[in-house]
Amino acid sequence: MPRPKLQEGTWGEFTQTTLANGRIVLTARYRRTDGSESKTTAQGRSRSEATRKLLGKLPELVAADGPGKRQPERAVARTFRGLAMEWIDHDRLRMEQGEIAPSTQHEHERIARNILIPRLGDQLVDQITTREISVTYHQMVREWPAQARNAKGVLSLIMTYAAQMGFVERNLVREVPAMRRKKKEIFAPGIDELRVFRAAVVAYNEDPDRPGPMPGPLLLDCVDMILATGLRIGEVLGLRWEKDVVLDAPSPYIVVNGAIKEKGGAKRWEPFPKSEAGLRQIALPEYAVALLLRRLVDNVGGSEFVFHTRTLRPNGQQDVHRALRNVREHAKLPKDYVPHALRKSVGTVVAKNIGLEPTALLLGHERSRVTEQFYAKRTRETPDVRKIVQAVHESISESNDRSG
Repeated sequence: MPRPKLQEGTWGEFTQTTLANGRIVLTARYRRTDGSESKTTAQGRSRSEATRKLLGKLPELVAADGPGKRQPERAVARTFRGLAMEWIDHDRLRMEQGEIAPSTQHEHERIARNILIPRLGDQLVDQITTREISVTYHQMVREWPAQARNAKGVLSLIMTYAAQMGFVERNLVREVPAMRRKKKEIFAPGIDELRVFRAAVVAYNEDPDRPGPMPGPLLLDCVDMILATGLRIGEVLGLRWEKDVVLDAPSPYIVVNGAIKEKGGAKRWEPFPKSEAGLRQIALPEYAVALLLRRLVDNVGGSEFVFHTRTLRPNGQQDVHRALRNVREHAKLPKDYVPHALRKSVGTVVAKNIGLEPTALLLGHERSRVTEQFYAKRTRETPDVRKIVQAVHESISESNDRSG
């Protein structure tokens, strides 16, 4: 039987969903005074709290004009600030339902609060024009070139939500083309540079005059694992003995199922690779197998993680970056020496030997274009075609000799 049609300016019964963390989500259909329909949600620690939140927003929503009904005077003026805060609640709900990772939601919220709301907060959503979005985006490119693309992506998510809820006719952000980023020179240390870098790590660890406690093998082992596998540092730190490391197979290997994340809370393992292509299996060279066997023997506390602290908790990315900063200062190395640079070294060497497509699989990229643009340093050495052109020359010369 079809649902009963709502009267204009009213809403229907609330439907309830209980999340894994026990929070209550209520959803309500409503019909605006102009006859158009939509739905909205609210959540709380109890049904009564969620009900209060939902009843607090429904009168405003039913009084608003629907999509395609722009009026000179609106019953309710919705600012970008209010829309963004409502979208943040919606984004958190997606996280709690497992649709996005906590670190992704944290980054979305950081960009919305710190970059977008200060710029667009007091503007009425339905009066923001394509030109204003374009100007805002270009300003972000000038001020935060590294974050502008992500900020534009979050703005597009917010405006898509606004269109779905009927606050605007369409997402105008999609009509603003992204500016091409200036291509940076890929820093992928070569063999000689890697030799100097690894020696610097060893020298720092063994220096008796170095301040502070004696460092453990964390940094050197992480460096060697990245060079053995091409993993991201978070993926290296996320390796677990029982689930990701297989040493008793004829050809030992690791499986990448997730990574250690730190944004948006304490360091933790998340089953969210950067993309589906990040779920991969990688065969291990002999030195990496020896490294893992040594760490397995040293794991007297029985930690789940290959790389762990004295309390058996996983090491975090900041632990590695902190140790690496000390090595750079000790050896007077440039700041370019970071874990991701080592990953690019692997990408460059592998791409040169077996091509871009297999390298993209190894690095966990969905497209080889990403591998070529950001990871594999282009060589200026052309293929050796001496035999080919020599054969062409001999064919031409032979023909000329016969004709003479």
